[in-house]
Amino acid sequence: MPTASGTKWSAYWIRRSKLLLSIFSLLLLYGEVRGEVPRVTVGTNSVYVAQEGEDLLDIAHKHRLAIDHLTFANRWPQTATRIYPETPVSIPGMRLLPHNPPEAGIVVNLPERMLFYFSGGRLQETMPVSIGAVGKFQTPTGSYRVIEKLKDPIWYPPPWSELKGPVGPGPDNPLGDRWIGLSAPRYGIHSTYQPVNVGHNVTHGCLRAYPDFLREFFPLVRVGMPVRLEYETVKLGRSADGRLFLLSYPDAYKKSDPVERGKKIALSYGVTLNSQQIQALDDCTGLPIWLDGKDSQ
Repeated sequence: MPTASGTKWSAYWIRRSKLLLSIFSLLLLYGEVRGEVPRVTVGTNSVYVAQEGEDLLDIAHKHRLAIDHLTFANRWPQTATRIYPETPVSIPGMRLLPHNPPEAGIVVNLPERMLFYFSGGRLQETMPVSIGAVGKFQTPTGSYRVIEKLKDPIWYPPPWSELKGPVGPGPDNPLGDRWIGLSAPRYGIHSTYQPVNVGHNVTHGCLRAYPDFLREFFPLVRVGMPVRLEYETVKLGRSADGRLFLLSYPDAYKKSDPVERGKKIALSYGVTLNSQQIQALDDCTGLPIWLDGKDSQ
């Protein structure tokens, strides 16, 4: 039969266990997202007015973006390519740099469809890329390195391809005219003869880039250079006047829900997001979602 003293101690340990569990849960939350400090911000957002004869590919390429960046930012259908003259276009030119960038190397954020190139410890350029299609062709995450560089590569069809035999240089070659091979087998960064697809999740796992951008970038890459492929659907930034904001990107592979991720980051800074902010997270426009709830130009 339990004693009064024993009952008292049991209640004490139950309360203590609940307290420790609560503290542990908070540590898990803060350990996951409190490390999410505001990133270095580069570039600016702007509004561009479409000109006669331009389509979305022209406008995206002019601003070193993909069509998907424009359609998400402007909440247009993902299949859109045409645009009327004089239409204002929101240009999501602001970027938040990855954590712990390399001294010299490449980082690609797959949800953002963006490649970041660093040299001398500084960002040198960004470049939009396509990523692998949902399912068995998803682009993997991880740390890799460049193992080869080829101009006018020959494509050797993998077992899943209907094509048999090698495909030489030319418009029928899916690798385009430049290939940067990674240490992940059969994965690489390459150009394409179908630039309209840059920015989509349509590849068989590789990263496709605009052909002219990759030709310019190609000489900067060296064999052995580190390449980090990461998956961040939400990033935290801070404006010049100290205001915190989030940028969200599509969760193509269903690995990190931007709404849940954004809510956790905001909560770690003492902010509970309202319905408009949550909707903005879900829209994945790549434009700032201000944690103070105020719009900013």
